Amino acid sequence: MKRQENIYVSLQLEKDATSGEMMIAIQFDRNAPNFFTNKNMISWCPTNEELQFINEAYGILNKATQKRHHQMGESERTTSDSEELIRSTDEKEILNRVFEKKRPA
Repeated sequence: MKRQENIYVSLQLEKDATSGEMMIAIQFDRNAPNFFTNKNMISWCPTNEELQFINEAYGILNKATQKRHHQMGESERTTSDSEELIRSTDEKEILNRVFEKKRPA
């Protein structure tokens, strides 16, 4: 992969331990010309290319997350519909049994 000009950060894809959601961590190059340390202070002045790179990565992750949530929503609706059919069938079966027992022989 060709190194891009004016990008001194790397992005790392991680999974949040608490929520299980995917997230992007930004790693800084301490030797970059736009990264400064002064005592306990860290400063970073992102280049236009870095901002574009980070925004693009977040956009891709956001699209993937929305798509996954949309697909999960459809499968949950399908599951809910099928559970409703099962409940409806069970109720009919129970009612039929009750009516059969009440019918005179």
